[in-house]
Amino acid sequence: MRRFPRSLMWIAPLACAACLGPREDLSAFFLLSPASPTSAGAPVAARVGIGPIALPGYLDRAQIVVRLSDNQVALSDADRWAEPLADNLQRTLEENLAGLLPGASFVAHPWYPSEAPDHAVAITFRRFETDATGAAVLDATWELTTDGARVERRSTRIDEAATAPDRVSAVAAQSRALARLSEEIAAAVRRAAGR
Repeated sequence: MRRFPRSLMWIAPLACAACLGPREDLSAFFLLSPASPTSAGAPVAARVGIGPIALPGYLDRAQIVVRLSDNQVALSDADRWAEPLADNLQRTLEENLAGLLPGASFVAHPWYPSEAPDHAVAITFRRFETDATGAAVLDATWELTTDGARVERRSTRIDEAATAPDRVSAVAAQSRALARLSEEIAAAVRRAAGR
């Protein structure tokens, strides 16, 4: 039996690597977008805290999640969030609320005691994904506190259709769903502030 010369053993892995060649990176990165500015109404002179924002473990990842059925989800191999989803949600909510509550200032959770907000909203997302058609589902519970006392607690489910069955349209649908949640929260802050 002939043996492969030891001096040539390094050639085989190199030859395999050369056959495979470089692979094209198909990754695409996405961010939620804030809602377009609308007529916001009277100013609200209040400090509003946003957070904490809680996500279920299956959503707390870089890969974008697509729901296939009640009991099955798929993680995209190529489509990813450009930043941690909880951070993206918090920032986009703040931008939405800034447009809906002119005159308000905002602070992100966690805040220093010296920056304690007048009103704070904590949100627990149960679902925030799209299906194969790009339609988005936002299912969350949220709680508004004023000076540390709970004034409102709600469950919200928002279904938002996509304009096309692609990832760009799906993320846009998620952004619109988040804008609708922002409107609910802004209305609650106005009630709590007497505005």
